[in-house]
Amino acid sequence: MSLSASVIEQNSRSRLGQLFFHRVSELGERTFLKIQRCGSFEDISWRDVGAMVQNTVLGLHALGMTRGDNVAILGDNSLPWLCADLATLAGGLPNVVISPNASDATLLKILAHSRCRAIFVDAVAARRLLPLKARLPNLSYAIVLDGSAEELRGCISFAELLEQSRRFHISQLDPLLEAVHPSDLATIMYTSGSTGEPKGVMRTHDNLLSNIASGGEIVLSKAEELTIIVLSLNHLFGRYGFLKSAVTGRTTAMIEATELNLDLSVIQALCPTAISVVPRVMERLWNAILDLGCNREIWNRMEKLDRDDRLKDFSDCDVGDEIEALKTNLRPAVLQALGGRIKYITYGGAAMPPCILRFFDVIGVPLIGSYGSTECGGVTLCGIDNVKPGSLGKPFPNVELRLSEDGELLVRGPTVTPGYFEDPQATREAFDADGWFRTGDLGRIDNEGSLYIVGRKKDLFNCADGSNINPANIEALLENDSLVRQAVLLGDHRPFIAALVVPERRRIAAELGRVESTLSDSDVEAALWQRVDLINTQLDRYEKIRKITIISHDFPARIRSITALQKIKIDRRTIEERYRVEIEAIYSSGGEPS
Repeated sequence: MSLSASVIEQNSRSRLGQLFFHRVSELGERTFLKIQRCGSFEDISWRDVGAMVQNTVLGLHALGMTRGDNVAILGDNSLPWLCADLATLAGGLPNVVISPNASDATLLKILAHSRCRAIFVDAVAARRLLPLKARLPNLSYAIVLDGSAEELRGCISFAELLEQSRRFHISQLDPLLEAVHPSDLATIMYTSGSTGEPKGVMRTHDNLLSNIASGGEIVLSKAEELTIIVLSLNHLFGRYGFLKSAVTGRTTAMIEATELNLDLSVIQALCPTAISVVPRVMERLWNAILDLGCNREIWNRMEKLDRDDRLKDFSDCDVGDEIEALKTNLRPAVLQALGGRIKYITYGGAAMPPCILRFFDVIGVPLIGSYGSTECGGVTLCGIDNVKPGSLGKPFPNVELRLSEDGELLVRGPTVTPGYFEDPQATREAFDADGWFRTGDLGRIDNEGSLYIVGRKKDLFNCADGSNINPANIEALLENDSLVRQAVLLGDHRPFIAALVVPERRRIAAELGRVESTLSDSDVEAALWQRVDLINTQLDRYEKIRKITIISHDFPARIRSITALQKIKIDRRTIEERYRVEIEAIYSSGGEPS
């Protein structure tokens, strides 16, 4: 599994599979993966993972797969999933990564459109797949990632696939790796279809490595570096982190818990140097940290002192000294809660609540925002040495950003998709005449070049005075407040802006020094209005929130959901239908409130 120096001389012209096998020969018995099984972690070396991937490549070759044949992967995070991903990339078999949460109808559409010849699938999904297989004439093989395939007619097990590799000598691996070209299609990742039919985003080997290299050289990670896979590998953000580890030599831990149930004790046990999360996961970690010892009491005291100090006309030195003393007590407790070695935490997919950004800024752990749609890969990254809280960073050296006249973020560079699989019309619509990709995101770039995403281009309100506003931006301001759990804005073609708000009653009670059960709706509304008034100071007159209505329960998932790209999607038509009575009450007077 060794590669000549000439093969890896220029990272930008290498292929991901070749770089991975170079790391295998270079690192050998060093731990590549730490896999959690039944509560404990098993260390798996680069050599052992390399052997599994090598045998997977040769096993697929034994089944008759040839360069350019598409192979799907359907399942949750697992060691065989990782091997299937690396093996198909290395062997020149474009993989089609499908979320196990996809409906049967979506699964059928994707497999039919991509014409996959084989699919890696876990046992649960295999049972869903079998009734559909007769309608997929191109699908020849279903390889079960976990356990036996005896009860699944027409399937083979992952172990049986590895056994097939014995038909070939190891010397036949290098020709398969070298046949892959940098411009070859590497993977197809279908969009969620939240705005229409799913589209297959194509990414070449050049795309993937340009994304990982960020315009520089791919260098070997330090031996002590360890990152944790918290996110699903079925989506770009989590998968990007794993592929970066595969070519940089970084140790990676994969945990059993889903991102929604991440246990802080696992992080303490692993002592990571880096974690990648989406903001909703970071909020759970943050609250778990605050629940330890006196952390929450200390933080609340710091926040109150800082808030009171900012209301004064001059700075109180005594208050500043007390805040510094509280910081000194809080910082080591937080670092210990994260294992004691954490260097930074990366996040993407949505805005991080400002209160969490402030917290980790105080502690001295950078929260590094990143931006990257499926089409664009990881477009920007805020460098550790120049973190600007709240921004998503500056473009990588090999990526260009600009804003169109209407504020849409446009992206160009080697990380950007060549287009959508067998969908030339969608591809033409996605790019302008100069090759800039239209992201559909509304952005802001400050005078230092840092990027901020403020909403989606298509989600705009047409206000009564003729102005247009972006509701997602104001909803983010509301939901970034600690007293607001969820918020949906109203005002499209209406006389003024209002909001339906789900409150955080527990935090309101704590803020008021009350028992939660004693709070009345008027108490909750009064507390919320104090925060809304502050938010209104950041808005133009036509954007200001004039009325709020309290909603007692979370919005149903069909109304407010998280897309595959970890972005909030609100079905505003259903909002109008579901909350018709509440909305009519808000606007019944027919005019703007005083």
